[in-house]
Amino acid sequence: MTDDETKDFSNLAGEELIKAMEEWADRREHLAEDRTKLAQFRTKLAEERTALAHRRTNLAEKRTSLAEGRTELANKRTGLAEKRTGLAEGRTELAGKRTDLAEKRTNLAEGRSVLAQSRTDWAQSRTDWAEMRNKLAEVRTRMSGGRTSLAQARTNLSQYRTILAKQRTELSYLRTGLTLIAIGTIFTRMFGLGYWSIIDLVITLTGLSSVGMAVKLFVKSYKVERKLTQKLEKEMAPEAMEKRLEEATQTHRFSGL
Repeated sequence: MTDDETKDFSNLAGEELIKAMEEWADRREHLAEDRTKLAQFRTKLAEERTALAHRRTNLAEKRTSLAEGRTELANKRTGLAEKRTGLAEGRTELAGKRTDLAEKRTNLAEGRSVLAQSRTDWAQSRTDWAEMRNKLAEVRTRMSGGRTSLAQARTNLSQYRTILAKQRTELSYLRTGLTLIAIGTIFTRMFGLGYWSIIDLVITLTGLSSVGMAVKLFVKSYKVERKLTQKLEKEMAPEAMEKRLEEATQTHRFSGL
């Protein structure tokens, strides 16, 4: 209530005072209602402030939990960082080992290249030896052809030697027959005719048969010997020998050489 209103109340009297008092009571009732409303509003605000405080407390707790979780995550991240550092160190060591292995592999590759070159040289040498062996085989084959030709000539010479041995045997028969004839003749002249002349006749006839058979066989052998001699003269001639060797060489010549 203001000073003017106090002065007015002091100046009023009677009904005006009652009326003023009623008006003042109404106003005070309205003010009480407003104060009650304000109190209720203040109570609501206090409740809301309390609710907000609870929410703030919950949020603080959640923030604390989140902070703890963040701390745990930070710890885990620190652990992962340490592990990553360890892995990086291990990777560095592996890189060093890989470098060493690469150097060893390079050295092995160089050694393998040297071995490959050596193997190539050995292969070339083996090829050269194979070519030489083939040439020697060709020479040996040609010599084998010449040897075959000489073997044929030797066979012919063996046949000729056989014929000569046969003729020598036949001459022995002839000589034996002549000896028997001479013995029979000598015995006949020494002892004359008599009983022993039959033996002399047998000896003489045996000698004659031996001479006849030897002459017959010798003539036959002589004909064969003449044919074989002519054949050997043709085969053993220098021109014939050279021709046979050339034929053997041409027959056994390698097509690639």
